[in-house]
Amino acid sequence: MEQKAFDLVAEKVGEALQEQGYRRAGDRQPEEDGQSVLFTGGEIAYSVLYQESKKRFILRMCDLDDGAPNGKWKSVSMWLFDPETDSAAQAQSIAEDFAETVQGPKQTAVVRSRKKRRKDDDNNIDPVFFFNRFVGIFPELKDEISEEKTVYGDVRAVTFAREKLLPKIDALCSAGIDKDAVGRCCNLLNDMYISGDMDVRSIITIVILNGVSGRAAENLKPAFNEELAKGYKSGLKMKGRTVKPEKKKKHRSFMARTLNEMNDR
Repeated sequence: MEQKAFDLVAEKVGEALQEQGYRRAGDRQPEEDGQSVLFTGGEIAYSVLYQESKKRFILRMCDLDDGAPNGKWKSVSMWLFDPETDSAAQAQSIAEDFAETVQGPKQTAVVRSRKKRRKDDDNNIDPVFFFNRFVGIFPELKDEISEEKTVYGDVRAVTFAREKLLPKIDALCSAGIDKDAVGRCCNLLNDMYISGDMDVRSIITIVILNGVSGRAAENLKPAFNEELAKGYKSGLKMKGRTVKPEKKKKHRSFMARTLNEMNDR
């Protein structure tokens, strides 16, 4: 089942990327903890990786240097998959999600930006992309995002995170019953904290992690990666603080806007 699932996911991603000028670079390759397949195009590489010990598929990307991946991979999407318990339908869902991700406007915009800027610290994942990544865990978010855009013309990042995403994460992680969903939730927070822009990082630490209950935080913290653990610790220092607005005509930082919105609740 594991090999069939991997081949299915790799095939679907390859078909989606082929439309954008990418090509598959050889057969699947063994990894230290599983297997992967590589797709290259222009200055960007995509890879589908399956990690056996963690039982998860990862769609990742990095820059190409002299035609070869530079190894500085950034996760774009991640799904848990246990070949002993998950079905072919779950593998199909993963394949479709990965294919939709590489074809989506947000991801193609990220690729264009990376091709233009080519900076190691270039983070292009914005709050809307961040919210969309949680649709796989909380399907109702899809309609809530659409409604937000319809009513307000855009997504009010801080308000949406606080009113729509935070309660869902808190309820899920406080209960701690669905271990798979909690694990996927924490993996997303880990990856989005690393690859997201400053708005996303602030939402994760100041709005989400400072907003969840103590029980939810305790269930999440053991799975934090090193970067998120540091961000969480720093974010706790901002909890309950009031940030004074800057002088008129100056653009306030996202951090200040976030804290002030929270203090106005």
